Amino acid sequence: CFSFVYAGLSVDPAVTNIAGEPGSGYSGKYAVKNTYNKDINITVEVTKGNSFSANKEADVNKWLVFEKYKYFIPAGETVEVPYTVKIEDEFKGSVSARINFSVDQEEGQMISISISVPIYVTVTGTENIDFVIDSLDLYKAGDNIAYKMVLENKGNVHIRHSGNVEIYTKKKKKQIKTVSIQETVPTYCEQKREFSERLFSAKDLKKGKYVAVFKVRALGKEVTKEINFKLSKKGEIIIKK
Repeated sequence: CFSFVYAGLSVDPAVTNIAGEPGSGYSGKYAVKNTYNKDINITVEVTKGNSFSANKEADVNKWLVFEKYKYFIPAGETVEVPYTVKIEDEFKGSVSARINFSVDQEEGQMISISISVPIYVTVTGTENIDFVIDSLDLYKAGDNIAYKMVLENKGNVHIRHSGNVEIYTKKKKKQIKTVSIQETVPTYCEQKREFSERLFSAKDLKKGKYVAVFKVRALGKEVTKEINFKLSKKGEIIIKK
């Protein structure tokens, strides 16, 4: 967890992950700090997030309830904003919501300051973890070789993947390089998301044929996909179908 700070308002935590069985409950709180040099009033608003389709008709204001929705915060002070979560018996997979903390506008003020943070709830015992690498490509980006990967989440919970890319010589005779894939933004259930990142400098490899093996992990599952490519004398990438 980490704080979200923007233009005089700070919210901690910035991301909340909760896990519990059907019928269980959870109590939590946010710390909202006023970093202005003046007193402010804030409003808390709850909206639907990216939930598993079986839960999309659930009323977010019934399973996620705040103790209050209006707060006065003196200059430089922090208030605690308590809430409760009720994991309904019929919930499957995951539900999520976004909580908006907005500074109430003063008369004549043109700009409204608001911070939106997500809360994810996983219903333990009902998870279906199912994701694949839908498509994969390598391309030249300046002096670097980068990848574009589309991850498809077919499951009922959101995932934050990590992993690594192993580079081999032709026909995987020798492994010559490993590049880490760092955990990043989530891929929501029943959705696809594209990820692009630098792999290495084109100068790191000599002219020749190679194999890149992508190993992507999330929630205890690993999927792999290979891509064969050729690096020309000029450092150009040619994908072998």
